Amino acid sequence: MAPGLRSKTPVALVCLLTLVLSTAKASEQPTIRFQLTHAGPGLSLHKEMFMMPATWSDEYNGQQTEAVFQVSAKHRLFNTRLYFAYTQISYWQAWDHKHSAPFRETNYNPEIFYRTQLLPYKSGFFGADIGFEHESNGQKPPISRSWNLLYACPWYLQGHWLFYLKLRYRIPEDEKEFPEAFVGDDNPDITDYLGYSDLHVQYKAWHGHLMHLILRGNIGKGRGSACLMYTIPVPRSERSSIGIRLSHGYGESLVDYNRKLTRLGVGVFFDR
Repeated sequence: MAPGLRSKTPVALVCLLTLVLSTAKASEQPTIRFQLTHAGPGLSLHKEMFMMPATWSDEYNGQQTEAVFQVSAKHRLFNTRLYFAYTQISYWQAWDHKHSAPFRETNYNPEIFYRTQLLPYKSGFFGADIGFEHESNGQKPPISRSWNLLYACPWYLQGHWLFYLKLRYRIPEDEKEFPEAFVGDDNPDITDYLGYSDLHVQYKAWHGHLMHLILRGNIGKGRGSACLMYTIPVPRSERSSIGIRLSHGYGESLVDYNRKLTRLGVGVFFDR
């Protein structure tokens, strides 16, 4: 299924799949663990956590080089299948000493979701997440950006591969009375650029190399984005990797959701 689907039918099907999977008894466990779908107790990493001290982008605020870092973790609540997760990504103009090295943009993304048990299928495993998330940049109008989402994520593990599809529904907000108003929708057209689904494809190759491709967009509007990360473990370190991250398209950050940008960065990734 391609990114950009707006129909509510797939979401209903995924909800039904979630109920089925929640009652399934998995007799096996995957031999290869992916961080995004790891279901261990307590606190664990969620999305990629990385620090890229220098990245290059074709255009933003007249500054071409800035540091980008992301932290992300989840916690299994009360030994149930309910999780709380938090992700934060910051764009830091660390090399712009003339302007006191400001943070250009930070996006905050708390979420709560239910994760089903794994259901063995042929040579792989099915699973699903269903939840709610909020994402915002904590700014005041006119650069305030935010949205609230309900989502359902069916995913499939097979050997060295993970396929993770995120279907989301944006909770509507009231229209603003005037652009600088604090109450109301900061970005009413955000789904025109970011669409209604993300597709994650991960592949764990030889010696711990990991490839992660993310596709997002609205096919009907002809807009979207792609992000590719490739990481290589650091010798004698079980939790650190060196990696590159290349992204192109809309929605790199909330403040730039309607601007097409390209960014290339190199840095340290923590676990994966």
